[in-house]
Amino acid sequence: MDINQANASFAAMLRTRDKALISAIQRLLRERPFTLDPGVAPETVDAIHFEYDWESFAPVAIPLNTRSGYCGRGLPLALPSPLIPPDVDAALTDAMDDEDDDFCDELREKMTETYIAWFQAAWHDARAANRDVRGFLSVHDTLWRTDLDTGEEFREDAGRVKFF
Repeated sequence: MDINQANASFAAMLRTRDKALISAIQRLLRERPFTLDPGVAPETVDAIHFEYDWESFAPVAIPLNTRSGYCGRGLPLALPSPLIPPDVDAALTDAMDDEDDDFCDELREKMTETYIAWFQAAWHDARAANRDVRGFLSVHDTLWRTDLDTGEEFREDAGRVKFF
């Protein structure tokens, strides 16, 4: 399996998850069902930071107040798993076993681009549920993120975090 075939297989798998992701985002926007920090009211959640796991692409939603910061615990999105098809996972595993770093790096880069575009499209489809809440997407444990409304990418690792 080459990189383009693997990425096409990944994109096809994501498309089978469209409705589930849109539904999960709509629920978050409408209900804000987070376990919030003491003293935080649901209506003060004015943004959601979605983080995804680098290995599995499984997303978690974290409540955010853009003035004060994170305000509760992350909530895994209930999506059918896996998001990575078995044939793509096997190709990645084989490449790692063969120490083919170029294949792994290039495929992961393409998959990340595909995932971000898929997630952003789902966000736009779900957006009408609550236009007052902003959304951001990033890989877990990094400050690099994408504004889901504008597509603007923030690639700073230091200084004030832009969505606070």
